[in-house]
Amino acid sequence: MNNLSELKLNKFQLNVLLNDEQKETFDYIVRQNVFCGNCGGICSKGITIKEIILDSLNDIHIRGVCNVCNGKVTRLLQFGENKEFYTKANEFRKSIKK
Repeated sequence: MNNLSELKLNKFQLNVLLNDEQKETFDYIVRQNVFCGNCGGICSKGITIKEIILDSLNDIHIRGVCNVCNGKVTRLLQFGENKEFYTKANEFRKSIKK
């Protein structure tokens, strides 16, 4: 069983973890692919990120607010399924423990 803890990331750390394609995916999702329960649809003006978390599966959770209504939103990006990213995330975890 996986015993990795959740790890809060800043934008610099996230930038280190993601390759160019993953950065494009991340940016696209933040701008155009987060659902707001308060608005009842996609956040048409994107979101403001408040927190980025690397979870125990090395997936990335983003938490923030809708730029239209300020409703709380969250989105999961399943980068941990990618073996290369998973390995890179584990190496990153080790490097910041030192």
